Amino acid sequence: MTEGPLVHHYVNQLKKVLLGRAVRIEFRLRTLKDLESSLQDVHIQKVEAHGKQFRIHFSKDRILLVHLMMWGSWRIYRKGEPWDKPAQRAQVVFHTDSHIVVLFSAPVVKLLTPFELQNNPKWGNLGPDPLRSDFSSREFFQRLKRDPSREIGEALLDQQIIAGVGNILRIEILFRSRIHPRRKVGSLSQTEKEELLRWLLKMFEGWIKQIGRRGRWIQIYRRSGQPCPNCGDPIQFFRQARRITYACPHCQS
Repeated sequence: MTEGPLVHHYVNQLKKVLLGRAVRIEFRLRTLKDLESSLQDVHIQKVEAHGKQFRIHFSKDRILLVHLMMWGSWRIYRKGEPWDKPAQRAQVVFHTDSHIVVLFSAPVVKLLTPFELQNNPKWGNLGPDPLRSDFSSREFFQRLKRDPSREIGEALLDQQIIAGVGNILRIEILFRSRIHPRRKVGSLSQTEKEELLRWLLKMFEGWIKQIGRRGRWIQIYRRSGQPCPNCGDPIQFFRQARRITYACPHCQS
């Protein structure tokens, strides 16, 4: 699963070759093919990340929304450079005067107007993203407290509470915050919530700065039975929100 920091990293690469450029767009998805002619001679006005979503804004008041989930990927090629993935998996191809940008195998690819995105209950109502300039800690706390009976480990995976947190991040954030994933949201003190937020921001910033060296900051993810790096107790694992979850029974009691 592509998590928020990696999406922001990809967006930074896409901006270099797409932002402000005239592009020819080729849709290889049957659901979008008929819309191809309406997007000729467009410019890319904005390329942004919000949580795990890519949002590419066109000059004709359209937004391409992409979610890579487990299988999708972006590739950037110079013109004439051979592709390193099968052409039959390509879904969207951007042609500029110097590059070809290809989206492969993404489960979610939608072309929306700004109004449609804003009013879509699933895709348009994301919580604050720690890596965006409009991040609001107040908004995060307000969304978090809406369901005090919810387990915090499940709540952090809800993209409408906080955008961009995936399984690895939530496990490592909770470990460093010394909060057990099964704690109820309503049981957290304000001090604990602020510590959670502190590590949430720190882990997002840390990951995006260490793309390609992720293992350096992973302390308990996929390390069940191994000693906790803090206290030495064996790391436990269990299922939560249909995900394998890891925690230290002592440090996160």
